[in-house]
Amino acid sequence: MSFRSMRNLMTVLVWSMCGLSFCQTSEYFGGMDLHDGIYLRFSDFKYNTPSVPLEQLRDAQGLTVPDIRQARGKLQWQPDSGEQRTVDLQRIWGFCQNDVVYIAGGNGFFRIGLMGSISHMVVEQTYRDWNPYMSSYGQPYGSTTRTVLVQQLLDMETGNYLPFNASGMDQVLQHDPVLLEEFRALPKKGRNRDEALFRFMRLYNDRHPLFFPAH
Repeated sequence: MSFRSMRNLMTVLVWSMCGLSFCQTSEYFGGMDLHDGIYLRFSDFKYNTPSVPLEQLRDAQGLTVPDIRQARGKLQWQPDSGEQRTVDLQRIWGFCQNDVVYIAGGNGFFRIGLMGSISHMVVEQTYRDWNPYMSSYGQPYGSTTRTVLVQQLLDMETGNYLPFNASGMDQVLQHDPVLLEEFRALPKKGRNRDEALFRFMRLYNDRHPLFFPAH
């Protein structure tokens, strides 16, 4: 299949997301208007339709929430119909604030750094290392914790999080057999280099633009 045919097929697939109703789609670009609010599910993000718009969120005192990034715990919101509901921030997929998307992962919410059909982000993750000798030095249960920065990929077709390494790239490139073949042709050691991973992420995103329904 030619590159142009693949792009046309992608456009048709994105239009099919809108169901039987008519809708328009826009290819993502930096600074694109994404609606502020909370995403309970990945699909809410893909439709650019927050489950709870920012203007409907209220804190425990009933006050508006100007910045979701500063909110903690549970928030309230009043849907157009029905009773007031509670949103537990620890159970949501993510949120959008000022056209920037933040996703739950690791130790909190982290922004999508590079947005595309393959997206890239960096999250903090805390690990506990067990060591039977540490207890003698005043450490509880013989353990110590460490926090590290971890790179991740987000496959926008499936919503799956993948490791930023050759294995993760190989998995997401299965949507594009041509690029997958080129990637697998690299020496095994070269596939894990950041330069190769970012290059194939860019190639994939050029061939498969990310679309959002226009509202």
